[in-house]
Amino acid sequence: QLEKYQMEQFARFLAKLKSLEDGHGHLLDHTMVLFGSGMGNANAHTNSNLPIILAGGGFKHGRHLFFPKNGRQQTPLCDLYVTLLQQMGVERDKFGSNKGNLNQLLV
Repeated sequence: QLEKYQMEQFARFLAKLKSLEDGHGHLLDHTMVLFGSGMGNANAHTNSNLPIILAGGGFKHGRHLFFPKNGRQQTPLCDLYVTLLQQMGVERDKFGSNKGNLNQLLV
């Protein structure tokens, strides 16, 4: 019930952003919104396979992406953080344990 409520509130928040005009488009078009959890499986306290939702402008949306874990070749969440920072104009190519970026998500 709690997760259902949280997702309903998140959807409501995104709908509100999309309803507000902001220059050329809507506020959601010019905003990056990240929603997720630090636990992939809270029962086992694992921090892999994290559920993350990215909404807002500048990214290709409408799909589910899965980044498989292939031994040490897994994609760290910090790769996404580097891309978000760069989209905000922060000139960084390192953040935490990143191995690169996820610029393939950009429009």
